[in-house]
Amino acid sequence: MSALAAPPTTGDGLRERVEALAHELDTALKPYDEPSTRDLRNDPVTRKRRVSERDRWFERVRGESLALMRNPAWRDHALGVELLLTLEELRAEIALDRDALDPEWRVRYFMKIMRVVVAAMLRQLDHEAIDDPVIAAKLVVDELRNVAVSEVARLLGATTKSVRNWREGRVEQIKRHPDRIVLIGQLVYDLRNSMTGHGVLMWFDAPREQFGDRTARELIDADVADAARKLVPFVRGGRAQLDV
Repeated sequence: MSALAAPPTTGDGLRERVEALAHELDTALKPYDEPSTRDLRNDPVTRKRRVSERDRWFERVRGESLALMRNPAWRDHALGVELLLTLEELRAEIALDRDALDPEWRVRYFMKIMRVVVAAMLRQLDHEAIDDPVIAAKLVVDELRNVAVSEVARLLGATTKSVRNWREGRVEQIKRHPDRIVLIGQLVYDLRNSMTGHGVLMWFDAPREQFGDRTARELIDADVADAARKLVPFVRGGRAQLDV
């Protein structure tokens, strides 16, 4: 359902590359202890080790980033461009920090920006996966596992029998209201980290001034495609994420 999200087409291998890049950045961003004395900071052996370790780390990150961007699906994608621009800014800051001490945290600053971009890329991959109604159904029933079966069924436009089957992992081809299930899956994905399952359900029934005091459920009931155009940007814009 292209109206919900437009990430590039990707496979498991590409996701593994993005996750590997995220791991490298997370490792580098862990708190570290600076050399405790001036002598140690200026010791040539210590300095050489610091510089060498960071250079090797950057070459790994650079290699992983370039390999990622060789995939046609991401080459011209806005997040791919942002990743390469940030990589170049990171390279420039590393070149200026010849002692690998980063006293003003400029190198770490661009590492953090790069990590934000990579997180947005992972979200894009998740959104693409949720465009499959089977994946969307699994996500919704899992995130709303503490909500009554009847309420989940009513939200998805499914039968209570189907929801029970989905909760038990028996999700096959979905023929009934697939676009509705995909849209709700996309919205639940974006809402899940800021509220409980019951909170998510309440969100769908809360009147919104932006939509003429109509609820998200009312918009979806009236027209799924129109609801997608309104609700997806509303939810993602509220999180101020980098998804495009």
